Amino acid sequence: MSERQKSVIFCSHTGKWKDELEKRLQTDPIVTLTALGRVRYELFAYLQRREDIEIVKVETRYMKNRDKGVGLKVTVRKLHV
Repeated sequence: MSERQKSVIFCSHTGKWKDELEKRLQTDPIVTLTALGRVRYELFAYLQRREDIEIVKVETRYMKNRDKGVGLKVTVRKLHV
């Protein structure tokens, strides 16, 4: 398993992913977040408000079960300000 795959965070509507993101950015240089449904809009808005986080890569795709809709995968890194 690569370093990148260890730092995947699944974002849910509870918002616990924000705390997990802060912890992971302290130790990992690059973190990947995934989200489904309406949570993906909340994730994107949160990342754009943060000036100390750079969005490196954004991927979207339909899930295998099309009822789940479009999935979002965002790779970010912490900027040294």
